[in-house]
Amino acid sequence: GKFVIPGLIDSHVHYRPYMGEMFLAHGVTTVYDLGNPLAWQTAVKKGLNSGNIRGPRFYFCSGITIGNEPDGAAAAGALASRNLAAIKSPADAKQAIAALKGKTDCVKLNEDVKGDFFTAIAREAHAAGMTVISHSLNAIDSATWGIDGMEHMTGVGISAIRKADGRKALEGMTIEAGHKNSLLYQWMEPAVFDEMIQYFVKHNVYLNPTLDFEWKGIINRSAQFELDDTRLLNNPLLQYMPLDERLVTLGQYHWADQRSAADREQFLKGYRNVQDFLRRFIKAGGKIYSGTDSAAANTPGLALHHEMQLYVDAGLSPMEALMSSTKWGAEILHLDKQLGTVEPGKLADLVILRSNPLDDIGNTKAVDRVIRDGEIVDITYHSDYTFPFPLYGPESKHLYNPSPRLRAIVPAVVTRGKTATLRVTGQGFVPNSVVFFGESPTQTKWVSARELSVTLTLEQTANVGTVLVTVQSPKPGGGASEAVPVIVDYP
Repeated sequence: GKFVIPGLIDSHVHYRPYMGEMFLAHGVTTVYDLGNPLAWQTAVKKGLNSGNIRGPRFYFCSGITIGNEPDGAAAAGALASRNLAAIKSPADAKQAIAALKGKTDCVKLNEDVKGDFFTAIAREAHAAGMTVISHSLNAIDSATWGIDGMEHMTGVGISAIRKADGRKALEGMTIEAGHKNSLLYQWMEPAVFDEMIQYFVKHNVYLNPTLDFEWKGIINRSAQFELDDTRLLNNPLLQYMPLDERLVTLGQYHWADQRSAADREQFLKGYRNVQDFLRRFIKAGGKIYSGTDSAAANTPGLALHHEMQLYVDAGLSPMEALMSSTKWGAEILHLDKQLGTVEPGKLADLVILRSNPLDDIGNTKAVDRVIRDGEIVDITYHSDYTFPFPLYGPESKHLYNPSPRLRAIVPAVVTRGKTATLRVTGQGFVPNSVVFFGESPTQTKWVSARELSVTLTLEQTANVGTVLVTVQSPKPGGGASEAVPVIVDYP
């Protein structure tokens, strides 16, 4: 009365120390980490893949620094570096790929790598048997340059906008591949979908749509998904998941609450366009590999099941949705001889379900047992779950409030017993940042990300002395700035 499927693969994560049990409990036995410090990734891979750390199999991708600019993360020290190689010209690509081979499982590029640089990297990577995945701001160009796997639908959406009104609307948008809640998809033109799809299939380009990442807050599944997440995150044994992560995960269900009905319809029109594209892509022989971008406002493990549900909602069959998290997911990193299907000679990563996922893709959540490498694994949660490699330093996710920095306060001297208006400058200010005058919150008006206007009351200036002033921003992220002194002087 049980049903067996291959262990699930989440093809796009940014792994965090709290995730291991959550992935296993939902049948995710393999993850691909697409962005963390290299030394950390290497140590984590050894620990997880050897079984010394409880969690899924772990594979990771590394980038290549382009031009004279150093790897930005490396400024924080050697342990923060994310890229193993750098090139100053396309001719350096062979040397860069040689530096990566055997040390990383694929090459991950971002939307700023283009043209001859991308083509040279892809050519050398393919010659070395390595996959190239990337963000994209033009999917047709990326396919021409040699991309294997495209992360997010941003590049597809932009490439499907050809008319003048759509291109003009694009010019007025701030677009970053991988950022959420974009209105660009409403301008996609279905008339060009088939032409684009034929080009992608011809060039063997796989797509990683990350629909849950982008759309979960505005679709007809939102209430169900939010309930799923809330029930899981309220588990007393999972309270080791950081509060910031909980807040941003659940908060993402409500980003559209204050949007107008017209705005919401524009977002939904875009979602329907994306659904139509994916349905046609699969029908034409295209392949997708499912990833969640977990640690970016969705729940590790559970989000992969939501992602598959959205594929079925788009018109894929349950089998096709399941293949996106198994067979096709293994293919994109050339791991299909080891993972992705249940057959002799492959690693024994299996999930036993209580219900048939081909009847209802939601049945993939009915996990009875998980087998990794031939052994039944513990899929319960433990409040004392530990991980030997914590990550240090502030998160820089775009959904987190930035850490405020305070640069100057003008005037720096106010008079006892009088109200005063202060101009506070710095960076990382958000509309709900609050300036504290000592321990007392002030009337704070947000002017911009670099300026706040503050009104001090008679009570706050009642006593002479030096008062330390800070800017505090709420979670997720946020925090308190450094303190700057203000003097309350005698009249």
